[in-house]
Amino acid sequence: MSSLLSHLYSRIKGSPEDVATMSLCYVLENSSSARQTFTSYLSSTLEIDSLPDLFFRTQVAGKNRERPDLVGFDGKFNELILCESKFWAGLTENQPLGYLRRLHENKVMENKALIFICPSARVISLWGELLRICEKDDILITGDKTSHHIKVNGIHMAIVSWRSVIDVLMQTLSAELSPLVGDLQQLQGLCETMDENAFSPFTPEDFGVDKAQRIINYYSIVDKVSAEMINRLGASTKGLKATPQRYEYSRYLSLSGFGISVKFSCKHWIEFAETPFWLTIKDISDDGWTFAASAHDKLRALENKVPKGMYIHEKWKELVIPLYAPASASESDVVDQLYNSTKDIFEKLGVRELIAKDRK
Repeated sequence: MSSLLSHLYSRIKGSPEDVATMSLCYVLENSSSARQTFTSYLSSTLEIDSLPDLFFRTQVAGKNRERPDLVGFDGKFNELILCESKFWAGLTENQPLGYLRRLHENKVMENKALIFICPSARVISLWGELLRICEKDDILITGDKTSHHIKVNGIHMAIVSWRSVIDVLMQTLSAELSPLVGDLQQLQGLCETMDENAFSPFTPEDFGVDKAQRIINYYSIVDKVSAEMINRLGASTKGLKATPQRYEYSRYLSLSGFGISVKFSCKHWIEFAETPFWLTIKDISDDGWTFAASAHDKLRALENKVPKGMYIHEKWKELVIPLYAPASASESDVVDQLYNSTKDIFEKLGVRELIAKDRK
C-alpha cells in the first residue's frame, strides 16, 4: 500500500528509520490503548509474564553518546526497553553490545530488553548477525537461538518485523475507530515501500570519493585472499580468470579437486548473511564443476548452525560459505582472518597435506 509518507520520506530530514521511529512514537504517545497493545506484544515476544505500563521517547542519548531509536520507560523513568529501528542500514558499533551494556548497567531489578525492528525479509539475516556478534564477544547467551528471542547476560534480546508491529497496533486502533488509524496507515505505507524497494535517495555523502575507494577495497581483499590461497595452499588459477559479474566480483581457483571462488557478492550479502565476502565450493569432475556432495556432508554442521555457516545456492548448485572480516582492523589483518577462515574450511574437508604445507 502506497502512502503520502512513503512518497515524502526522502524530503524529511533524517533517515527512513528516523521517520518510521518518529511515526511509531507519535502513535504510541497519543493512544494509551496502542501503548498497552505494543507493551503486551513485547511481553509475548520476550516471553515475559508482564511489563509495567510504559511510555516511549525517541533518540535518548546514553553516557557513551549511544542513541537508540526508541526507549521505553516505566512510571519511575527507568529504562526497561530499547528499540532499534532498521530497514537496510548496517549495525553500528553500539549495536547490540553497547545497548546491552547500557541495560545491564541499569541496576533496576525488572525485566529489560533490546528489540530490533526490521523488514520481514531481513529478520533472518539480521538476527544471524546479532547472534554472531554476541558469540564473538564471548558473553553468556541463553535460550533458543532459532526463536528470535534470547537472553544475553540476563538481558532479553529479540527481533520483530515492522509488519507484525503494525498489524497488532492496527487491530487495536481499528477496533476502537481511532483517528490514529490513518497515521498508522501512513507508517505502513512507508514500511511496505522500504520492504519492496531498498533504494534510498542519494545524499551528497554518497558521491564522496571514499565510497569509490571502499568498493575498490572489496575487490582488493578478494584478490589478496586468493593470492594467499595460491601462495600458501597451492591453489591454482590455470584456465581460470577473475570475473566481474552483475552484483559481484569473483576469483576462481582449483584446489585439491575442488572448484572454488572467493568473492565479493552483493546478492549473497542481501539474501543470505550480512557480510560482503564469500567462499563457494564445487567438485571438479569430467562433467565440469558439479555439486560437491561429499563436501556438503562434511560441512553439514555449518549448515545447521544458528546463525548458518553455510548455504546451498540452488540455481548454481554450489556450497556458499560466509566469510567475516574483523571490524576496525588493518587490511593485512582482514586478509589474514579471511584466509584463515578458508583454510579452516579445507581442513574440515580433509585437505591435510595442503594444511600441513602451510604450517611449515
